Amino acid sequence: MPVPSFILAGLEASPAVDLAAGALLAAVGQHRATRPILLGLDLPLWRLLYHGAGKAPRVIDPALHSEAVAAELVEYWSESVEMLMVVAARPALDRWEGVDGSRPVDYAVRMDSPLVLVLDARERGATAAAAALGTRQLAGRADIAGLVVVGADDSVGGRELLQVLRRDVGLPILGQIPPQLSEQFVRQRTLTTGTVRTIGPKPPADAAARLCAEAATYVHVEELEEVASRRGYVPAPARHLLVAREPGFGSIALAVAWGPPLQPLGLENIDVLQAAGVELKPLNIARDRVLPEGVSGLLIAGQLDEEQISQFAENRELLDELARAIGDGLPTMAIGGGALLLHRRLSDSRGRSYDLAGVVPADAELIEWYDRPRYVRVSATRENPYDEGDNVLYELFDVEYLELEQESFAYRVRTNGDATQAEGFAVHHCLATSLYPSFALSPAVADRFVAALRMAGRWE
Repeated sequence: MPVPSFILAGLEASPAVDLAAGALLAAVGQHRATRPILLGLDLPLWRLLYHGAGKAPRVIDPALHSEAVAAELVEYWSESVEMLMVVAARPALDRWEGVDGSRPVDYAVRMDSPLVLVLDARERGATAAAAALGTRQLAGRADIAGLVVVGADDSVGGRELLQVLRRDVGLPILGQIPPQLSEQFVRQRTLTTGTVRTIGPKPPADAAARLCAEAATYVHVEELEEVASRRGYVPAPARHLLVAREPGFGSIALAVAWGPPLQPLGLENIDVLQAAGVELKPLNIARDRVLPEGVSGLLIAGQLDEEQISQFAENRELLDELARAIGDGLPTMAIGGGALLLHRRLSDSRGRSYDLAGVVPADAELIEWYDRPRYVRVSATRENPYDEGDNVLYELFDVEYLELEQESFAYRVRTNGDATQAEGFAVHHCLATSLYPSFALSPAVADRFVAALRMAGRWE
């Protein structure tokens, strides 16, 4: 029987959705082991949920994951939790990147999960109820189970809005977050996401999470749990991607980098590797001086926190260890920000420069960060150790190369027409790319990497 679940989506794009998501996760996460799943990747929302009360979040990317793959992922993620909370990065009736069937209301039907809508009521009157009423009319077979109202005040307009919602829209209000909290949250999100430039320190990293915990006290937890339990029976999908291995299959160990300045991302890739029988051994790149014992390879992936790059750059023993091990042929995948840490030198977006591992003979400068993926079509080169043919990857930042001595590139990125440009590096048995692959889209990449780990044996 599927675990209780619900899908949370806004009536429009708004920071109120982030606040509602954090509040609902804090509310139910105290009572049940809850896994948040993002429907479409939004980095500020990912970070908020990662630091919330639930399990580490996962992502369904409709631009990369077919309906069958998404169903398998969701079923796999539900096995170790008591509730699933899917949070849509796009409003309830909007597609993700124009993909058919990618609207939150479409996923609500396929998962047979109720849909909870977020209404941003800040400085709005009864007319705001029209969006909820219109969405209900256009949602098709989706079960819209309730509303979370954010920012409704005690003004005449605010009281009229709540009255119309109860009387005319006919949906239960599962939470009502007051304007004091919503305005604080919006101000903090503006500062922490870089929407505006400010002088002075940013709010503490956990400030938004604390506001969400306070907002959770305005959530009707019992009613929300009852709504999540309305999920119908969904047949378990056939397993193709995440197939459990038989005991004694023969484990191999992989060092997985974490800690400052890496911010975790793409954890569904970790799930694919674990399903292939890979044992994960953590490598804290700020504190550890050597690779974990007995590993056969290294995965270093994620986003970078620019304020913490120095912690890795100052760990010279580990930098030398990584350069030696990769130079000696240790199978390695360095993805996104992890690839940047293997460069010779990196300048951040504020002009600060750091000497790094030097595995990739290049000096680079970070130009811009993106909150959502930008998808690119690539062709793997013959030198690429783990990818072949055509693929779709995505980028989350823009980087400019100041000096480049590499000859063996990993990909050719298609630009305009037949033009291509080189991207990524193939160094020994290391694939270093600033783009992000999805093993769920391209499991052959994971298979080739795992095969290389088995061939390498235990690293000494």
